[in-house]
Amino acid sequence: MRQIAAGEVVDRPASALKELVENALDAGARAIQVELSGGGADRIQVSDDGMGMTPADMRLAIERHTTSKLAREEDLQHVRTLGFRGEALAAICAVSRAQFVSRPAGGEAGHRLAVEGGCVISDEPAARAVGTTVELKELFFNVPARRKFLQAPVSEARHALGALRRLVLARPDVHYTVSSEGRRVLAAPPARDPGGRVGQLYGSEFSEQLLQVELEEEGLALTALLGPPELVRGTRTDQHLLLSGRPVRPGALGAAVYNAYRPYLARGRHPVFFLYIEVDPELVDVNVHPRKEEVRFRAERAVSDLVRRAAVRALGGAPSVRHPVHTGDRWQVADAVRASAPTPQASLVADERQSEEWRLLGQIKKGYLVVETSEGLEVVDQHAAHERVLYEAFDEGEEVVAQAFLVPVQIDVPFDQVEALEQAIPDLARLGVVLEPFGMGALLLRAWPAALAERQAALGFRDPLLAAAELYRSRGERPLRELWRRVACGAAVKAGEVLTAAEQAALVRRWKAAREPARCPHGRPVAVTLTWRDLDRAVGR
Repeated sequence: MRQIAAGEVVDRPASALKELVENALDAGARAIQVELSGGGADRIQVSDDGMGMTPADMRLAIERHTTSKLAREEDLQHVRTLGFRGEALAAICAVSRAQFVSRPAGGEAGHRLAVEGGCVISDEPAARAVGTTVELKELFFNVPARRKFLQAPVSEARHALGALRRLVLARPDVHYTVSSEGRRVLAAPPARDPGGRVGQLYGSEFSEQLLQVELEEEGLALTALLGPPELVRGTRTDQHLLLSGRPVRPGALGAAVYNAYRPYLARGRHPVFFLYIEVDPELVDVNVHPRKEEVRFRAERAVSDLVRRAAVRALGGAPSVRHPVHTGDRWQVADAVRASAPTPQASLVADERQSEEWRLLGQIKKGYLVVETSEGLEVVDQHAAHERVLYEAFDEGEEVVAQAFLVPVQIDVPFDQVEALEQAIPDLARLGVVLEPFGMGALLLRAWPAALAERQAALGFRDPLLAAAELYRSRGERPLRELWRRVACGAAVKAGEVLTAAEQAALVRRWKAAREPARCPHGRPVAVTLTWRDLDRAVGR
C-alpha cells in the first residue's frame, strides 16, 4: 500500500517539514515562511519565493519514483540539490490532505493542485506571486495506526522546530520566518556570514565567544566556528556540520575536533562547534543515507585533517582566530548574586578541619581526592561526590529556597528550545529556578536555588537550563527529582578543577555526612577503596 511505504519515508511531522523546506531551498528561495499547527500533525504550511513550478511539474512531482530536480542520469553523480523533489512529495501526499499553489518565474498565472491520500481532487488556475506554497493538513489521516503513535502536539512541534533549526543554520543567506500555534517563534533575516546566523539563533553573547578559523584546500573551503575550552556542554547538542548548505551528522569530522580538544576536555564534557564546508560535488557522495543525514567523502582523511588543523589553530590562538572570549559578564553576574544574598552553602565553605575518622591527603589528577581512613585509602571522584551533596539538598515535596537576583539574567536560547523551557517553568519554579518569557528567543532568569546560586553564577546558567529544555524536548514532563539531578550536576565541581585544601576538606566532610554517599545521583560509584590488607598483599607483606 502507498500509505505503508509513505510511513517509511515520512514518520512524523518533522520529516515532512524538512522535505518541504529543502524543496523550497532547492527552488532558489531567498525567503521562506513556515507555519505549524498541532505540532505539524494538524497543519504544516511552507511558502517560498523560489522559481515555482509549472502545472506539468506539479503533477510530475507528486508521482512515485519521479523527480523534477534531475534532468539526466549523470546528475546523480554530482548532486547539488538537498533532495529529489518527487519521491518525498509522493510519500507526503499519500498520507495527508495536501494543496500546492505555485507560479513559475515568467509565468502569467499560478496553479493549484489539491491531493488527498495520493489522489488528485482539484487541478485549477490560482492567483499567486512567483514561488510555491505547500499546505499539509491532517498528516496520517488515513493511517490511524501511525497517527496514534505520534507524540503530544508540543512534543511533535519540538521535533519539527529542531529539524528546522539545522536547516536555518545551514543557509545563512535565506530569510526565515517561523510561527507555531499562531505565535511567531523565529524571524531571521539573511545573515552576513555563518557567525551572524549562529548569533541570531543562540544569542550574541554565545556567538561572540566562538573562535573562527577559515581554511581552504583544492575543492574544499572550511569556515569553522569553535567554542573555547570553557564553552563546553554536557551533551553533543551544539555540534553541527553544514556541508554546502546541507545539515549532516558530524561523524568522523566531529572526531577530528575531539582529537584537538582532548587535552582540554573534562570527562563527560563536549566541545561546541559549527563546521561550514563548501565542497565540490564530485568529491562527496550524499546518497549513502536514505534521509541524506550522512555523507561520504572521496578523501575523508584529508577533510578530517583540515578540520583538525582548524581546531588546533583556534585553540592555539593563531591570527586567523577572529572572535575573542568574553567572560567578564559572567563574573559580573556572580558578583550580583553574592551581593543579593550571600549563601555559604552555594560554594565549598573554607573548612580545613579534619576528622578523627579520616585524613585528607590531597587532590590528584585534578579530579580525585585521596582520603586516609582506618580501613585504607579512599579515592574520591570530586564531581560525583559534589553531585551527591548537592542532590541531597533537595527532597521532593519540600520547599526549595530560591535566591532572587538583584538584576535578572537574560538567557538567549535557540528558538526551538524556548517553548520547551517555557513548558518547564512551573516545575522549575518548584526547584527555585524562576524564569519568565522575554520576547522571541529569550527568557529572564530571576532566581536560582539558594544552595547552588553562587557557584552556578560563576559557571553560567545557560547550560543547566538547556539541559532541562532538552529533557522536556526528548521525554516530555519528568518528575522534579530528575530536573534537580540535572541542576545539581551542572553546579557540581568538574573533573579538571583545582580545589584549594580548604575546599577539598569541605567537600569530603559534606560527602561523608550524606545519606547515601556510595553513589552519585546517576548511580555511579563515588569512591574506590584500597584496603590496607589489599595494599599489604600487593607489596608482598
